[in-house]
This record gives sequence, structure tokens and C-alpha cells, in this order.
Amino acid sequence: MTEPTVNEDQNPLTKPKFIISAVVVAIIVALGIILALLPKGGETPTAEPSNAGSATASTQPSEAAADSVCGLPSGDQAKPATAPADTKWELVGKVAAPTSPTQFGPGKTEANGLRSCFAHSPTGALYAASNVAVLSATGKARLVYEQLAVPSPERDALLNQPEPQETSAVTAQIAGFQIRSYVADRAVIVIAAKGSNGALVSVPVPLQWHGGDWKVVVPATGSTGGGQISDLSGFIPWSGV
Repeated sequence: MTEPTVNEDQNPLTKPKFIISAVVVAIIVALGIILALLPKGGETPTAEPSNAGSATASTQPSEAAADSVCGLPSGDQAKPATAPADTKWELVGKVAAPTSPTQFGPGKTEANGLRSCFAHSPTGALYAASNVAVLSATGKARLVYEQLAVPSPERDALLNQPEPQETSAVTAQIAGFQIRSYVADRAVIVIAAKGSNGALVSVPVPLQWHGGDWKVVVPATGSTGGGQISDLSGFIPWSGV
């Protein structure tokens, strides 16, 4: 996926592409998945969980087989080829999140709004990635990386970064998904989101089964990648609004 380019023959601050790109970046930052630790040059490579590279984030066989921390059944291990049937959505702030407390998760919702405990299955990973995105979009990104990320030096470095600026003027809703990869203990779920201005972005969410739940993997670059897309081609449409 290529990033939008700017015509340098004109003042980029006045170009429509610049304005659109700025809004797209705001949407992605609002989702909380593009992280603060970008590599030099502003690159945003797409991360696969297998490239996370941290010894503290590695999974042992017993860890991969760990039961759900709140007792959710593993259920169907087939990757969904269509949107989950009869999905129920609930608003978290102004953003719709999928919910299935007894089947896919979140099986636990804390008083501080943290939503955790997802089924050890491809659909459970999808619900986990979606809820992580929604929590991050509603101002709980730091809480997500404190409590819903695999412990690693990369995560610690991220938490030591300054808080991002508020992006309350930008709202984004889940619009679709891809299951990019899935094995017993690792997954990459790509969330497509639509901003209030109609712009579409895609954001990969790397996950690892850790401590009986799906947790976010912070890559060595600090960024999971992401960018603007023109349409939902290649995505399974899925939305609560």
C-alpha cells in the first residue's frame, strides 16, 4: 500500500491532498494503533507478529495453550470469510464496538472502561483487535498499552513517550476487516475505519495470545503501519453504524 504523495511544485500546505492526508493521519492517531515510535524518515512498515523480535514477547507452548482468562470457549477455529453473523454493537463514547460477552468477548469490562478477555479463535482475535481500536479511539490508548499489550522493551519505550495530542474533532468507525494471518498464538487483524469526513484508512493490529487473552504486540519500529485506502476492496465489510 502506498502513501499519498504531495506535488512539491505547489505549497503543500494549500494542497487538497495535504489536507486530506492530515485528516487521515488524525483518524489513525485517533484509533491509537500507529504509535509514537516511528523509525527515522517517517516510515510506517507493516508489522507481522513474528517480527516483533522481543525475547520477552516470545510465546512458549504452554502459553499458546493457555485457557481463556475468563473462561470463554475457544470455539470455531476457522477464519471468518464473512462478517460474524448477528453481530451486536455497543457505543463506547461515540464509536461502535462489537460485543459478544459469552462467545467472542469482551468477557470482562472494567469500571475504567477497559474491555478484555477474548476467545482463543480467529473471530476472538477480530473482536479483540476491534475493541483495542475502539478503546484507543476513545482516549484509552495508554490504558490499552499498559494492560492489553505484551510486555516488552518496545512497549515500555512507547509508554515513556509523551501523550499524543487530543484528536476529539476526528471520529472514526470500524468499516471492515481482513484476517491477514492467524496461527494458534499469533494473529494480524487489519481494521478498516471510516472517518467522519468519509476518508478510509487501514490499520494492521498484531496480536499474541498471552496470559489467557489476546494482547497487542508493539513492533520494534513502534509502528504497526497503516495508511489511506480508496475503498474496501479486499476487506469484509463490517460496521455497527
